[in-house]
Amino acid sequence: MKPTMTTHRINVLDLIRGFALIGLPFVNVLALWDSVNLSGTQGDIWIQRFLYIFVEGRFYAIFSFLFGLGFWIFLSRAQGKTNHPYVLFIRRMLILLAAGILHHLINPGEVLLFYAIFGMIVLLFYKAPKQINLILGIAGIIVGSFIGAKTLLPLPLMMLGLAFGQYRVFETLWENKKKWLGVAIFSFIATSAITVFLWQKAPDAGLLTYMEGFDYDITEMQVEANRAFYDFIDLSMVFAPVFSIFYISILVLLEPVAGKWSSPLHSFGRMALTNYIGQSIILFSFLAFIPVDTIVSYKVAMIVCSIVVAVQIIVSSLWLRFFNYGPLEWLWRCGTYRNWVPIRKK
Repeated sequence: MKPTMTTHRINVLDLIRGFALIGLPFVNVLALWDSVNLSGTQGDIWIQRFLYIFVEGRFYAIFSFLFGLGFWIFLSRAQGKTNHPYVLFIRRMLILLAAGILHHLINPGEVLLFYAIFGMIVLLFYKAPKQINLILGIAGIIVGSFIGAKTLLPLPLMMLGLAFGQYRVFETLWENKKKWLGVAIFSFIATSAITVFLWQKAPDAGLLTYMEGFDYDITEMQVEANRAFYDFIDLSMVFAPVFSIFYISILVLLEPVAGKWSSPLHSFGRMALTNYIGQSIILFSFLAFIPVDTIVSYKVAMIVCSIVVAVQIIVSSLWLRFFNYGPLEWLWRCGTYRNWVPIRKK
């Protein structure tokens, strides 16, 4: 079976995907490097607080939503080219599952494995009425956010992405520009108010985790501060979808205005699978250069992640000048269609 070759891409989706990828390493590094901790400076406390207000749960939500939307795009296009679109989709999910299992070996917090499993569930709703998928997606997100079911949240987010595909929301953006502007304004007001609220709710001492082998004790006062911070994290996750809506709506409005200036981020998003797994490999490799019994401050971790993202954006832009796909995207595509797809541009 030959792949569906189409030059039509919804460019804003690449931009949003690239933006979502920017935030992922800043959260993943906390799991990959178990030596990241507060260094005793106020700056570290503010960085930690910033991550849990603006990043944690927000960028993964966008990433999950786009995966659901991507599933719909893939199936709808494959359905017009082959009599067996579901076979292609299942094969695609099995390859993603294998990639997720391998990725899990270095990044226990990775999401590809869950995306592959949830993708099989989403497939069952592909022919369901769009109104049903929209309701299930929104209801699942609200319930999942309130009960803190972070592991299960990608499923309703993917359902919402599927529903947006069925409604062809991103294919009629400029016909609904005023609606997007309204969403952006409303979500900006909401996120501003929520930010002030959460910043005031965050414990002043921050979250200081116990690290075995280090010569320091966590006081009873810090233990109480840690408990309060975990409650703060749960509260922050409740509002995560509001931030995600704000980020997406702003990007939708900025994409046609930004023009070529947004091209590097488009390229970054087009190579999402390569860059996502690449971030884990790079950060995991850096562990070899971190001395044992060394505390890595939040500031240092954030600087490293910023450099990794910047380098990936540059490399992605250069790569796509000569190739049609990222390396892992190409392998995924070849495996899906069981055919060697040309990767070099003519």
